[in-house]
Amino acid sequence: MKVLQAEIDQVISRAEGLLKTELPNPVQFEFVNSAPRDVLTDYERAQSVSFLTRYEHLPTDYTVEIVERKGAHFIGNMDFLRHALNEFRPLIQNEQDSVYYQKVHGVWYAMLTLEDPSKGTTIRVYDRERKDVTATFIAWLSERNRAISYVLQPLEYKYLYNGILQHSDPDYSQRFIEDYTSGELNYVLWKHVHVLGFIREMLGSYYPLLKFLTSPTPGAL
Repeated sequence: MKVLQAEIDQVISRAEGLLKTELPNPVQFEFVNSAPRDVLTDYERAQSVSFLTRYEHLPTDYTVEIVERKGAHFIGNMDFLRHALNEFRPLIQNEQDSVYYQKVHGVWYAMLTLEDPSKGTTIRVYDRERKDVTATFIAWLSERNRAISYVLQPLEYKYLYNGILQHSDPDYSQRFIEDYTSGELNYVLWKHVHVLGFIREMLGSYYPLLKFLTSPTPGAL
């Protein structure tokens, strides 16, 4: 466990080293659109609503419970770990999903960099004194996008999602059997759940931007 902790700490520390841009606090968003269409396309609105509702309901506590059974130790909340990992899958693994973090970044980066509102929605970012800090915000957001990619690269979410959690890819079946029966799977799951807090923090960088134009609220009973 100490070895895994040190490994994850090192990956996260290096990812945090990519975060160099300071963002003014607070910032204000302003959008302009003079194109003959709605402010958001159907795709953009669906992506935004889905991302916001998914992010708002992501688990925030990733504690792994260790229990003893007949002198051996096991993960006691395996059901929760599986749930937490599955909740993140569309955001960090499924590249075809509109809420995949790179797709979200691409859509909203385009609005931030678009200059001509007659071609679509433009978004500008201002600080408290109404100084345009859009370029700073773009750099800040892009660094967080790269940080997500950095922490995902050495990890094995593909194995987890395609071999264990949601699919039964035969390419992973032998390893899964070995990991499951040897107990190695406990460490694999712990390691990948442990980094979700940092990923959630980086994904949160997109939250105020998307909520600025789309802010669904749950209805009452």
